[in-house]
Amino acid sequence: MQIIYRDRAKQWGEGLALLQQATKCLEEVLGPSAGQVAAEWDRAEDGQGRLVYTLRLSDWTGAATAVFDPDELQSGSHMRSRFYRLWGDLLQIRSDKQLQELMGSGRGDS
Repeated sequence: MQIIYRDRAKQWGEGLALLQQATKCLEEVLGPSAGQVAAEWDRAEDGQGRLVYTLRLSDWTGAATAVFDPDELQSGSHMRSRFYRLWGDLLQIRSDKQLQELMGSGRGDS
C-alpha cells in the first residue's frame, strides 16, 4: 500500500506515531487488497477548531475520505470499524464504476 503522510500530519510528533500505528490496522483491514490502494493522512481543524485527521483511500476507480478525532485513533475497535466503513465506501465506488463500464460496453452493439 502506498502511504502518504502530509507535512501537517507529520508536524505533531505524537500524532505521526499514532497515524503509523493506525496504518498498520488499516493494512490488516484491507488485507490482500492493500497493494491496490493508496492512503493519504493529513491534519486539519474541524468547525470548532479542534485537531482532526483525515484519511483518504483511493484506487483506480476513485476515492473515499473519513475524518478522525485523535481519540478515535486510540480506540482499536472503534478505529477498525471506521476503517471497514471507509473501505466499504471505496468498494461501493469501485462497484458503481465497474457497473457503469459494463452498461456502457453493451451500448451501440445492438
